[in-house]
Amino acid sequence: MAVLEKIRVKFGILISILIAVALLSFILDPQTLGSAARMLSSDNQVGKMDGKSVSYQDFYEEYDKYTKVAELLGQGANSEEAQSSLRDAAWQSIFDRKVFLPLAKSAGVHVSDAEMFDLTQGANISPVLSGQQAFLDRNGLFSREAFVNFVQSIDADESGNAARYYDFLEDNVFRNQLYTKYGSLVAASAVQSDLQKNLLIEEGNTTADVDYILVSAGFTPDTSKAVSGAEIKKYYDAHKNQMKQPASRDIEYVMWEVVPSADDINATREEFDALYEQFKTADNLRNFITLNSDSKFNPMYYSVAQLSGVPEFLDLVEGRVSDISEIHVEGNSFAAVRIVDSQVMPDSLHLFYTVLPISLDKQADSILAVVKASGLTPEFKELGWFTQEAMLQTGLTDFAPLFTLDGKATVIKSANSQANFIVYISEKTKPVKKFQLATLLKNALPSDATYRDFQMKAASLADASEGKYDKFSKIVSEENLPVIPMSGVLENTRRIGQAENARELVRWTFEKNTGVGDVSDVITVDNKYYFVAAVTGVHKEGIAPVSDVSKSIASILSTRQQIDSKYDELKGKLSGASSLEALAEQLSTTVSHASGVSFASQSPSSVDPALVGAVASAEEGSIGIVKGQIGVYIYKVSNRQKGSFYSEADAATAATRSAQYQSSIATRVITEKADVKDHRAKFF
Repeated sequence: MAVLEKIRVKFGILISILIAVALLSFILDPQTLGSAARMLSSDNQVGKMDGKSVSYQDFYEEYDKYTKVAELLGQGANSEEAQSSLRDAAWQSIFDRKVFLPLAKSAGVHVSDAEMFDLTQGANISPVLSGQQAFLDRNGLFSREAFVNFVQSIDADESGNAARYYDFLEDNVFRNQLYTKYGSLVAASAVQSDLQKNLLIEEGNTTADVDYILVSAGFTPDTSKAVSGAEIKKYYDAHKNQMKQPASRDIEYVMWEVVPSADDINATREEFDALYEQFKTADNLRNFITLNSDSKFNPMYYSVAQLSGVPEFLDLVEGRVSDISEIHVEGNSFAAVRIVDSQVMPDSLHLFYTVLPISLDKQADSILAVVKASGLTPEFKELGWFTQEAMLQTGLTDFAPLFTLDGKATVIKSANSQANFIVYISEKTKPVKKFQLATLLKNALPSDATYRDFQMKAASLADASEGKYDKFSKIVSEENLPVIPMSGVLENTRRIGQAENARELVRWTFEKNTGVGDVSDVITVDNKYYFVAAVTGVHKEGIAPVSDVSKSIASILSTRQQIDSKYDELKGKLSGASSLEALAEQLSTTVSHASGVSFASQSPSSVDPALVGAVASAEEGSIGIVKGQIGVYIYKVSNRQKGSFYSEADAATAATRSAQYQSSIATRVITEKADVKDHRAKFF
């Protein structure tokens, strides 16, 4: 049907809708699809929300729903990026159903039928709909008529696709409005009292200049005074809530990247040389490139300026059709270019268009005749400035003839979109000479023999290790293999070293039977890397045991000890100091200066907060001392002023920042309260 067809061909914006809805961006990165065995195992829980399990089946059904909508819009889910976006949307939808909707209801937040009507057909159109190009008029404004036509056409669509898409839109409009109202409620809860406002204005209108000396505690622990186990335990007990950690693993691994051997490179060069001779005289360059090159045929035309950075083109100084470059070598790649065609054409076209199903040829020709005779008609929409780059990015390669069109209007019969585009060119940039090139490219790739060689190296380490870390460690040391340590590997970690999709390796580290000291078999990643890994640490989710954090606590306490020691040492020198400059000379350091220091400052500052607090209450002209975050400050306050530049408007801005902060941490608060556990990484 025509309306649904319009939606399909006008670059459906599923992803933008998903982004608009996903206001609570707590979602962890999803991963690629796991094995069927994992999906069907008894341990098939994708996650947990508010005490309720999310099974793989439940999640997949939600994911399938979003996938079908994507297919309806002609987008599909062929790329990992698209699949990730759809999985995020499915997870968000389940979260809304299990957690957010009940929470909003308990807070008294709801969206009425009257609101829904207003958001779809009234004065306050939802951004979910107003962002849909299929429902916009030629001025880029939401068209109620277009939306109503779509709704009225639903019953006539026997496939059910229109109804499915409408349900999707309606659900997203509802949830988007619910999030908006809940966010407003949270922001409105940040109330600034008159006392807070007046205090903020007073503090904001009081500034001072300060000269100071910083004596750093240093970065090397003081070995003369060790931190005791009792001190570490005392600090740990007082700060347990700060010791929360996700489940993670520490590993060591050896990685082999499979690269072409010298024999592989030589063989590729011989193959390229033979193809190059055929390339010189080939008649159908598009077919030749399709059959023989590692790069696709590029139909774009480029100006000399655009090709100035292409070394192969610089060989073609004459710029004649059929001219061919020399062979260029870069790394393990061999390339040559040949001029296919030359045309004078503009860089950009300003287009208006309307669209009909591909079967309505006569109607398209009738509209074209009217446009050629009388100009644009109301059904045309503005596409804007259109370039060859945009043509390739959108897949509208059928539009290529527009750049050499003599007239202003034509019909583009697009097999790719199954549509007739009636296109009107209202304006063009200045035409310039451009070239279409055919690029013959061959990349030297590892042969089967090379793969076997690398695999044997990895297998040799794995077999000799016999799954035990002590043997693994001994072998890599004796053979001087490059062992790489990696701490804090999370269950949803995707990248290990150079490998972008090391999910199998990560899954192995988190298997129930994998523990500290275990060594993996050879794990292949992306058919390019071979890994042998050992688990050196297992950290459970929750409060970290004192043994895991004792080193970091000892470092904190050691720094504090050094600061305390410096403070006691320097405090005794203040009474005899005539000036900061004299004291700085005695300490072999310099005096620094900060102007306009205010206790109410909201902007980031390089001044230590401890020094800011001391300046706010210090007596002007006297020398003081305070412990800071990284050392001890000796300071002298001058030029304290009280003005009236910090106004009620500034205090209101501070209140707004506070409200925004509360809204931003609502995500964390809600997810922590609901105890959301995301284990999708086991499957994707």
